Amino acid sequence: MVFRWLGRRAVEIDDVELDRRLADLRRALSCAPPGRGGIGPDDAAGRRPGHPGASLVAIAGTCAGDDSAADAAGPDADPVALQVVASRQAAGRRGGAAHVRALTAAPPLHRLPAAAVVLVVLAVLSAIAGGFYWYRGAGQPAEPPPLTPPVKVRVGVLPLVDVAAFYRSVDQGYFRKVGLDVQVVTVASGPEAIRGLETGVLDVAFSSYPGMFLAQATRAADLKIIAPAYIAKPGHLMLVGTPDRTFTKPEQSAHKRIAVTARGSISDLLAISGLRRVGGDPSTVTWVPMDMRAMVPAMQRGEIDGAVVAEPFVTTAGEAGAVQLVDLGLDLNFEISMSGWVVPARSLAARPAVVEAFQRALTRGVTDVQDRDVRERIFQQYLGIDAETAREVRVGSYPAHLDLGDLQRVAGLMVEQKMLAGPLDVTPMLLPPGSGS
Repeated sequence: MVFRWLGRRAVEIDDVELDRRLADLRRALSCAPPGRGGIGPDDAAGRRPGHPGASLVAIAGTCAGDDSAADAAGPDADPVALQVVASRQAAGRRGGAAHVRALTAAPPLHRLPAAAVVLVVLAVLSAIAGGFYWYRGAGQPAEPPPLTPPVKVRVGVLPLVDVAAFYRSVDQGYFRKVGLDVQVVTVASGPEAIRGLETGVLDVAFSSYPGMFLAQATRAADLKIIAPAYIAKPGHLMLVGTPDRTFTKPEQSAHKRIAVTARGSISDLLAISGLRRVGGDPSTVTWVPMDMRAMVPAMQRGEIDGAVVAEPFVTTAGEAGAVQLVDLGLDLNFEISMSGWVVPARSLAARPAVVEAFQRALTRGVTDVQDRDVRERIFQQYLGIDAETAREVRVGSYPAHLDLGDLQRVAGLMVEQKMLAGPLDVTPMLLPPGSGS
């Protein structure tokens, strides 16, 4: 193949992608204005594991008869007959602008020597032919057979919207299909889940990232992050005051009793950061570790003055009359990575096929919960909320791949808020290239 096909392995091209690229090529070679530009970010390809910011190659073109393109370029500009362009998604923070770089801005075909025209066309057709060969001939790689006998895997989770993809995979039998007998263990906090890994009570844990990073930094555990779970959006994590309205402003937080799932959790970290941002003093707060399911009832009984709640408890707290004080997903915490799936490093070394099977099954759930209707059904079935509340829940995003820059951002915030004594390089906690999904 002359070109690397969209920066992907050729065997990963599906029918829709292949047909779309062929249509682009036909439009370019026939001098028809493309209905779809070839410049721009491609999130699906750009987020491949192990290939952050990989170049994406696309073909776009116009011809001399394209009046709209000529008008946009100006009266003196030569129309571009065939152009090969690249798009690179900015690494680091999610949602960054796409950086577009032209590889070749070809002069009009009628000004090129005949041999050059032939070479351009042959190069493009070679790429297409290669795509046909690898896709039609080799096909998709065969999925590994299910593990036999089925392997029991104890998985620690919190009852949050973060784990919707996992619950979907349980609900649809995706774990069973890969040979995993998943036993769901509900825990109260991310740090508790990490302790379950350390003591051998759990095999896989859902946890917010601060719990993982603190255990790794203090050498309480040697952990490997095997998949992301959730990225927050505004409204997902909130500091709220009691319904009796005795705590209505964040600057009133001094000497208040505020519940968090655990010290060293993501709710703890972002609450401290958020209070400082609005002029509060976290050191004057009495932080009360508590299962998030118990926080709203505890506020109603007057046992605490406020709480840091995540969805669906933000919505249920609002329905109970709680006062929203600080949205912890704004400003520097905008779209911050909240949580992921983690295993002890020894488990990865001893049972890599089990970890890989877990990843494959979870990925199918991640794909499914991009559908709002699917998410709402999962919320009702597994989080115990009614249909109306499920519709009101504010949801972030369920990423398919880990992003090192996003994880380092959380570790950096922990250093800034003095949860870590010094910088932590998260890289050793990720799977080596070629491992997992």
